[in-house]
Amino acid sequence: MKKNLLALAALTLVSGAALAQSSVTLYGVADVGIGKEAGEKVGMISGNAVNNATSYIGFRGIEDLGGGLKAGFKLEQYVNMEDGATASANGSFVRGETFSRAANLWLEGGFGQFKMGRSGTPSYNAMLTWSIVGDAIYSPSLMRYGSVGRDLRTSSQFSYKTPVFGGFSAEVAFVSKGDRNDKSNKYDLNVIYDNGPISAGIAYNKIQNAKANYALGAKYNFGIFTLSAGYYDIRNPKLATPLPGGYNLKVAGYSIGGSVGFDNITLAVELQRQRKNEVYNSIVTQKLKKYTDGVVEAKYAFSKRTFVYADYLRFDGKNNYGVGIQHNF
Repeated sequence: MKKNLLALAALTLVSGAALAQSSVTLYGVADVGIGKEAGEKVGMISGNAVNNATSYIGFRGIEDLGGGLKAGFKLEQYVNMEDGATASANGSFVRGETFSRAANLWLEGGFGQFKMGRSGTPSYNAMLTWSIVGDAIYSPSLMRYGSVGRDLRTSSQFSYKTPVFGGFSAEVAFVSKGDRNDKSNKYDLNVIYDNGPISAGIAYNKIQNAKANYALGAKYNFGIFTLSAGYYDIRNPKLATPLPGGYNLKVAGYSIGGSVGFDNITLAVELQRQRKNEVYNSIVTQKLKKYTDGVVEAKYAFSKRTFVYADYLRFDGKNNYGVGIQHNF
């Protein structure tokens, strides 16, 4: 009997220590609806331009190493809610790899956070500080300017984020040329201020031996309503297909937005106007049509984790619309 009690006590101590030191959480987003993109017929939508978010499932783990030091990981995989596939039916995310949304490991302490792997870029994190519709797929600013000209997420990324000092923080990231197809180093950084009613950010990224991209913006919460504004100057964007003749694309513009909330309802409007849209090479510059894009969004929250939404998106002079439901778990 005494031996059994000692064994039970030892097992309890070991289990308690393990639970105190680490934890793993399952989480994600399920977003699906009905909508219509320009040139397409009405149908079910998931990961579509008029969805609020791409659906995904994720795992994150944290271990307390003691002395204020923690280690953790994050793994996230896109899911198409139409058929359960790991790639969007309309090609919004065509990478079929497991955990293509995020796959990283980090170490955090009083010094800040070091992270390695696939994760969001500092430029993207800065844009979210002033986006009036958050990270919604139908944000005209995100659709037009991307993550300040580059991808929202990057593989093989080393990043460091400072602690928050008086509302200020900074993040810098680096991707080695050995991990990039173009064999050029990539640099990305931001400075963010988030304190009380004010959120603001500056973003900058650059590919070695190429021109830099930058953006800045701010958002102010007055209580019942919020206003935002941003400016973007993209001189070396990442293109799905390289332009012929050695041409590159140069775009610049600004965005404004506003939202109002009452009870469980939120209404938001975001507009972006291109100030510059042109292709150029070492000899000639050709000006292209400049677009004004916008979205109107309405949300009704059933709870903190579930809401329905409707949106109308005007992009490239064409109409798109959708209604959907999103659950966060």
